[in-house]
Amino acid sequence: MTKKKTKRILRIVFIVASISSLYFVPWLLVKAWILPLPDTVQEQMDEAISHGFEGMIVYIDQAGKPPQYYAAGWHDREA
Repeated sequence: MTKKKTKRILRIVFIVASISSLYFVPWLLVKAWILPLPDTVQEQMDEAISHGFEGMIVYIDQAGKPPQYYAAGWHDREA
């Protein structure tokens, strides 16, 4: 094989590998990352559940404020 032919084959292989690697991208997380954030934490958690996550528990501890608990999803319990 000539050098030119080898280069061409490698280019084609790299292009096909790049395109086929898109199959393994976690598209669910990409979609959740791109969408705008809701106004409240609870709305954001409910939206994440609608994207396919099973459940979430969030604990927020800000200085000078009492801690807040949020839960959504599987066996949602009031905190």
